[in-house]
Amino acid sequence: MVAVIVAAVALGAAPALAGAPVEAGKVYSGTEGEEVAVVPLTPRTDKKFIIRVRGTGSEFDGLVFPYELNDWSTSSTTQLNYKTQWHGRGYTALHVRDQRYELYVPGRQQAIRLTYDEKKTQSLKADEVYSQYQKLQKDGTLAKLMAFDRKGEAARHDKAYAEVLHEMNTACGTSVAASIDWSSVTDDHLKELSISSYCEPPLSALKGLCAVSNIAKQTVREKVKQVSCRFGDGQEPKLEADRVIWMTHKDASNQETFATRFFKTNL
Repeated sequence: MVAVIVAAVALGAAPALAGAPVEAGKVYSGTEGEEVAVVPLTPRTDKKFIIRVRGTGSEFDGLVFPYELNDWSTSSTTQLNYKTQWHGRGYTALHVRDQRYELYVPGRQQAIRLTYDEKKTQSLKADEVYSQYQKLQKDGTLAKLMAFDRKGEAARHDKAYAEVLHEMNTACGTSVAASIDWSSVTDDHLKELSISSYCEPPLSALKGLCAVSNIAKQTVREKVKQVSCRFGDGQEPKLEADRVIWMTHKDASNQETFATRFFKTNL
């Protein structure tokens, strides 16, 4: 994506293709079959693009999303970002820094390095990419993927949280039940934060304590049966009987260290 955008900036305005409000695009390729087609919409001054991704093994494959170009270039450097919407939040998929093109897609933490592919660029049919974009618009695919999906977001975080819980229970020999109190999590929290990352620290801290000694492991077994994660105005965990209420907030930091200290003091 980023590669295509960079190409668009590097060259002057190209003639619009007949039948579609697009100009000639460019294709950028990765080393493992990844392919990104960047197609500028007319007029170019609006800085609107459509980008098609293939071969990444991600949810973006085969889709064409609309993007806005953010340009922070100077007389000596090229700095570009291509931004779209993904599940209700801004998502920057393509980054261009001088001659460095990087693509980010859901499910892959590492950037995919891209280079300009002249052969594929020559065979690219921008009007076909635009037709695919129109089809995805009309059948509702893009609207669904770009809209905020609270239920889907919550399910994704619940899955990640459950994986850490399983690791803790295995390490401690326990059957602790844990959950995220979604009534305390706002839509803005979900759009801005990794909820599971904020809720996992007490589980990771308990896992670490169980690794210290058999005495620590026995203490966790006897005193912790439930963990509930909630969002509030401060970092104020509580221990009520055998239930840990992990109260966190969006500006919390060093949470695992904080949780370890809390358990050492209160268990």
